[in-house]
Amino acid sequence: MDGYTLEEHGSAVREVAAKVLQFHLAQVPFRINHGSTNSTRRREPETPELCIAHLNHILDIDVSTQTAIVEPNVPLDALVSRCLPRGLMPLVVMEFPGITVGGGLSGASGESTGWREGLFDCSINHDLFDGARCTLGTLGVITLLKVRLTAAGDAVKLIHRHTKSVNETIELLAKMCNDDKAAFDFIEALQYNMEHGVIITGKHLASTAAEFKGLPRQRFDRATDPWFYMHAESTPEGFTEIVPTQSYLFRHDRGAFWSGEVFLKYYKLPNNRFVRWLINPLTTARAIYRAMLATNTADGAVIQDLLLPVETSEAFVDYVDKELNIWPLWICPIRKKRTREGIVGWPFYKTESSTATTTEPNATNPAHLNPKGDLTFNFGVWGPTDPTPAAVRKTNRNLEQKLRELRGMKVPYAANFYTEEEFWAQYDRPKYEQLRKKWHAEALPNMYDKVRRKKQDVDNDAADKEPEKLTFADKILRVWPIGGLYQTYCVVFR
Repeated sequence: MDGYTLEEHGSAVREVAAKVLQFHLAQVPFRINHGSTNSTRRREPETPELCIAHLNHILDIDVSTQTAIVEPNVPLDALVSRCLPRGLMPLVVMEFPGITVGGGLSGASGESTGWREGLFDCSINHDLFDGARCTLGTLGVITLLKVRLTAAGDAVKLIHRHTKSVNETIELLAKMCNDDKAAFDFIEALQYNMEHGVIITGKHLASTAAEFKGLPRQRFDRATDPWFYMHAESTPEGFTEIVPTQSYLFRHDRGAFWSGEVFLKYYKLPNNRFVRWLINPLTTARAIYRAMLATNTADGAVIQDLLLPVETSEAFVDYVDKELNIWPLWICPIRKKRTREGIVGWPFYKTESSTATTTEPNATNPAHLNPKGDLTFNFGVWGPTDPTPAAVRKTNRNLEQKLRELRGMKVPYAANFYTEEEFWAQYDRPKYEQLRKKWHAEALPNMYDKVRRKKQDVDNDAADKEPEKLTFADKILRVWPIGGLYQTYCVVFR
């Protein structure tokens, strides 16, 4: 595709394999350095790393089989820009252009086609690759993937439907997603408060189609364009518009949903078109993640994606409203797809439906469990909170407790505050460890090692109540506006 051959890929993989062998023989745990990340978890600086940032090539796109052969560090925007001219796109395209194919496989990623396709899953090998889904690279190093593609038009027709309550949003989303005659390809919802939500559906459309004419055009990728969540809120009921496909797929990039609001409030700037244009390079998803990681400021906010059954979703929103008061919320329907063993769900995760052997409705999974898979809702809960360690711990521990009560699970890209016992109570650890042993991955950090918030013993409730041990640099970075200026420097020059 880009002059990079399979032989060159093989040579690069042999170099990576040689380094992995060294780590394995020495039984040295290591982390995989992809060169970039959309994770907000802290990294322990002393952990050895295996760099695979150079595995970022597209080897082939086959129109006849609708597949692409790619290395793991290919970002989604690069893959989409190669596929769309051929009338194709991946089955699931995550919302931020910098998310990589490998990151999507290992980190449990979904988007607005997830109501039909489930999470981003392009694997074949039934035990290694099915297990590698959602396990954060703890079973091995992915070096090449075959990504399934689907037909795509060059535009998407969006329809905005407004709701007047959380219950209406939840019920209408579930009804629409389980409708066998659904006339849309994409669906998501933005809940702005308890009384106002917007359900946005999208359908592939060719620019030559008759209905293309006469509809208003909109884009979200240019510096002068509105941030998507603000635009959706301002639309009238039933508003229909046409958006170029690539602009639609990454519609949440500018402003990183609504995270750009934090930047504006920090610098006391108004949220208007001129200011958004002026700061555009600093408020894309790539820039915001770089800024957070440069100063470890992710702990000062709730940044979580949480998957819940349809039937407990309204109770979860009530909890967020009363206890966190974080708005808006992103609601993305995700279908639990059946594994080759016929189990509905995700690798190793324990849910009521993970042991289901029938598609008939039952007490724990009413009408939402069907032959297409069990419908769940992914809630994006992203907003500032009290940044003191004790408050951060209490907020997240309470959130995790509520999630367990409501039979939900965390998407593991962000920090976890579970104790080790609590974490493994949610997963089939014997099965997971059996697969790690089979593929000689015991030296890699396990899932809990990857997601735990920090190295100290999280069982110690008093640990975060002690005064923070800040270095001189940490103290300086907390002085306004020095910390923000340093983040800006890191985004622009690093």
